[in-house]
Amino acid sequence: MFKLLFTNMKAKNWVSVIAIFLLTLGEVFFMMQIVSYISLLTGAVQASRENGVAEIWWYGLYMVICAILMAAIEVIIRFVASATAASCVTNIRQRMYERVNEFAISDFASFSTESLITRTTNDMQNVHLAWLTFLKTAFLAPVVMIWSVILLLQYASTSLTIVTAAWLVLLVVAVVILLAMLTPKFKVVQKLTDALNVASRENLTGVRVVRAFNAETYQEAKFEKVNAAFTKVQIFAGRVMSFFTPFVMMVMSGLSLSILWASAFVLNGMDMEAASQSFSATNAFVMLASQIIMSFVLMVTLIVVWPRASVSAKRVHEVIVHEVSVLDTENPVPFKEAGTIEFKNVGFAYPGSDKEAVSDISFKVKKGETIAFIGATGSGKTTIINMIPRMADCTRGEVLVDGVNVKNVLQKDLRDRIGYAPQRGFLFKGNIKDNIAFKNSDMTLQDVRWAAEIADADGFVMKKRNGYDSEVAQGGSNFSGGQKQRLCIARAVAAKPEILIFDDSFSALDYKTDKTVRSRIAEQLPDATRVIIAQRVGTIMDADQIVVLDQGKMVGIGKHYDLVRNCPVYQEIALSQLSKEELGL
Repeated sequence: MFKLLFTNMKAKNWVSVIAIFLLTLGEVFFMMQIVSYISLLTGAVQASRENGVAEIWWYGLYMVICAILMAAIEVIIRFVASATAASCVTNIRQRMYERVNEFAISDFASFSTESLITRTTNDMQNVHLAWLTFLKTAFLAPVVMIWSVILLLQYASTSLTIVTAAWLVLLVVAVVILLAMLTPKFKVVQKLTDALNVASRENLTGVRVVRAFNAETYQEAKFEKVNAAFTKVQIFAGRVMSFFTPFVMMVMSGLSLSILWASAFVLNGMDMEAASQSFSATNAFVMLASQIIMSFVLMVTLIVVWPRASVSAKRVHEVIVHEVSVLDTENPVPFKEAGTIEFKNVGFAYPGSDKEAVSDISFKVKKGETIAFIGATGSGKTTIINMIPRMADCTRGEVLVDGVNVKNVLQKDLRDRIGYAPQRGFLFKGNIKDNIAFKNSDMTLQDVRWAAEIADADGFVMKKRNGYDSEVAQGGSNFSGGQKQRLCIARAVAAKPEILIFDDSFSALDYKTDKTVRSRIAEQLPDATRVIIAQRVGTIMDADQIVVLDQGKMVGIGKHYDLVRNCPVYQEIALSQLSKEELGL
């Protein structure tokens, strides 16, 4: 917890922490002044018949002034503590977000999407609450306790000390039992929070499938199971905590009564003057002992919050310190060519797997050429193209772009040369123009429309009331699958990159639109190298090279005319879609 916080605190945060400590000393000073004046006030009341009430009024005035100053300092402390806690947590959240943005595909295997969301929100909220509580109480409680003990020594007696110690021991034992019961539950709570997010997100993202199969009851049962487990743990924690506050009140009341009861034996038999002085000391002792108990309760409040926050801090820390698998080189080299791609005996294995997902992949693409990949589901097509922009790094061999190993250039420089259209069309919340101009926010509307026309998207965009300023819902849910794919293709070509990667980006388009879009890309960006993954043979028939994959291995490479005659795997795929006459067999 402290490691996470202290490594993410800036200089101004440390200044704030020191200021809180100094302000706390001032607050405790005035608090103890009030205790001292109460003791003096008790003695003044006893002597009021002889000296009048003027002294009582003065003591009362001093106490009011001290109370006002103490309250003012407390307000300042809370203001500074809130600002400091928020600032620290903001730094941590920003660092966590930046680290997640650096993750390669293989890194996401270590953390589910739902878990990352929970760590960014719920876990960070727990850390924030604990840090805020710490800043408010961590200085106040020890200072009050130490100061009270020092003053208590002035009024100490054996009987009163024994009584106070006995009640404190009882309170300590209760706290130890409380923590022993709650700490394991906090770890379970965070795991169940992840599970709740998984169940909720799965149901929301798959709502169409759920309704299509009338599986609402099944999904509700899954959610109810996790929700019931989460509720059970929360109720247990609540029940345990419900006993603590009444117990503390019992300890404070019992302590006061015990001190007064013990003092009664001391006062018995004393003359009036001695009894008056002893009664003043007893009042002071009760107040100081109560301050010690209250400071202990403040520390317990922090102790109760801390275990859950520690679990959350550990989860956040795991993300921040996670070693990213794809890193920039310290000595980047310049590109030697433009628009070329080469794989040399490339192999890739996912973390924790002994078997390579793809093996012995070798090919070379020149500037302006088109290379296509085809194969059965799971044959490694997407894995291969992910290594071009370094979404993942090969575990064997070399991947070269523009004549240089991709590991020897900066990721930003590499990706500046690449336009990418994903298999699943994904749009960001905003408007259409911003989505197409995603790579360059300064892009003009003319350039945006140029890209949209290539992707055959300008027609349906202009039919919307606000044209390119029309709203895009989160994930592009207010567009059809084909419309999303065309907007994603427009986004890929808008920056006029050297290399265009289409990961099955034409699958939702009809044959006519598919051909139209590919023809426009070839005409408008003749020098751009095109990398295409497709399931339809008709989409890739005109490619300069077609790589046929089967179970992660290349079983054929060449043009359509040669592969349809010489590659059994490709021939099987082609014949499943087109007739022999259409294939020229």
